Amino acid sequence: MSEIQVLLVSSFGCKPCQRVKERLQQLRAVFPELRVEEVDLGSEEGTALALRYRLAALPGIVINGRMALVGDVPEALLRQELEAARRVQAR
Repeated sequence: MSEIQVLLVSSFGCKPCQRVKERLQQLRAVFPELRVEEVDLGSEEGTALALRYRLAALPGIVINGRMALVGDVPEALLRQELEAARRVQAR
């Protein structure tokens, strides 16, 4: 099974970012192919991602190169997006 790559654009001290990061860690039990990379908004890469995806809030959640979600999203919505990514890769 191919990896599901998630870029989590976050910032130090961002409470919603921390909650989403924890949800993603919990979802690894269901999605063993999940690979999460956290990128700080203040870094060069984070700034470039924010501009590229016109990020209006944190965290920004990029799944397999596509801006999928923004903000403090519930686990159910994260799961839905990850399942969609899994289906696309299965084709």
